[in-house]
Amino acid sequence: MPTSHIRRSTAAVLAVAAVATTALVGQAVASEDRPATDPTAATAPVPAAAADAAARSGRVPRIAAAWHSAWTGDDPNALADLFTKNGTLVDLSVPYTSEGREEIAEFKAITERLIPDADLEITDAFRSGDRVLIRTDYSGTLPGATTSFKVQMATVLELRHGKIAVNTDYYDRATMLRQSGLPADWRPPAQP
Repeated sequence: MPTSHIRRSTAAVLAVAAVATTALVGQAVASEDRPATDPTAATAPVPAAAADAAARSGRVPRIAAAWHSAWTGDDPNALADLFTKNGTLVDLSVPYTSEGREEIAEFKAITERLIPDADLEITDAFRSGDRVLIRTDYSGTLPGATTSFKVQMATVLELRHGKIAVNTDYYDRATMLRQSGLPADWRPPAQP
């Protein structure tokens, strides 16, 4: 594994650990996008309709609100446009890596076809320098499922010049499949 991937993975794990530590000790993380004095920012969910207002109020970093709007919107290119030209989206639970805007738009389109009722609700987000952590409740219904799923997800964004250079998603695929009534070895149907 190249050293740059190890550094990125280590940084992502450290960012997730920082969120857990922050939540445990009850400290807010200050940044230019979110005031440290807002006690409700860490606990109040932000549904899709409120993400832009939350960004304007400083409760959610602007890039996190834009990312959320793009994921919950219908245009795969809206998500891809948030990334640098050679940006990378990594879904560690699938596992799948998309490199470049075209592949990122295609991954979003595949996700829409696979889970048409997919939804993300921001439960917390903060920015520290060029790193953003977004905690969401990720829900939807997988093909062949007997019921829908709702799992917690953490997304780490690494920014470069205001654009997403790397997006890494962490969620528990086993819980998602168990909640959906699907076997642990379930694979998505082939995409056209």
